[in-house]
Amino acid sequence: MSFRNFPARRGPRVQGYKRTELDGYSFQSKLEAALYQHLKILQKAGEVEIQQTQDHVHLSDARIVYIADFRVLEKNTGEQVWYEAKGFENERWPIIKKLWKVYGPGKLRIFKGTYTKLKEAEVIIPEWGNKWRAKNVKE
Repeated sequence: MSFRNFPARRGPRVQGYKRTELDGYSFQSKLEAALYQHLKILQKAGEVEIQQTQDHVHLSDARIVYIADFRVLEKNTGEQVWYEAKGFENERWPIIKKLWKVYGPGKLRIFKGTYTKLKEAEVIIPEWGNKWRAKNVKE
């Protein structure tokens, strides 16, 4: 059997997502574009400021790279928060979640659902933040 019998694979394998263009940005899915629209509404209301799309975050001393969909400044707390639209969880995702809990630079807000029914499914707060907060913040 020769290799000519197999179709050529073009680009990364994506689980049926449809690339979407919006405001000059290209999003990997309609869900990610819907999250961007949600953040734009919050930005117009003065609650957040979108700082970067496709932010590269290094997790662990081995510099494992994770590309979060958005990095946002939440104005009511002054915190940098990362936002992720997660329609399909690949085999790498559980590892990334565990690494984020230990090495993440801040909160990771995960949104799931469909592009018409976007909902916040989970918030991951790194453990170092909880330890630091317990030692340094008097409530």
